Amino acid sequence: MKTTANGMTAIGYMVENPNFIKKGEYKRTELDDYKDSVDFLITFCGDTRYEIVFNKPVEIKASRSIKSEGCNRYYVTEKALYSLKAKYTWATDF
Repeated sequence: MKTTANGMTAIGYMVENPNFIKKGEYKRTELDDYKDSVDFLITFCGDTRYEIVFNKPVEIKASRSIKSEGCNRYYVTEKALYSLKAKYTWATDF
């Protein structure tokens, strides 16, 4: 590839990269490993509720501030979220 700008010419060459990830393949990152290591992920922030998904099976008692959707998915109020953050490890997933 040859490019000219302001009277200067630059030439670039393509070289083989042994760490190249082919199209359609996915290579896990440190962030993926971190998200798998925490107890729950905050996946959505709504007007009055937060959606959290636990990575491990957890039974949390449903109440006015915590609603269970099954599959380790809960909708919680902000106050309930703060108490869960103090008890479990967490990360955001957005």
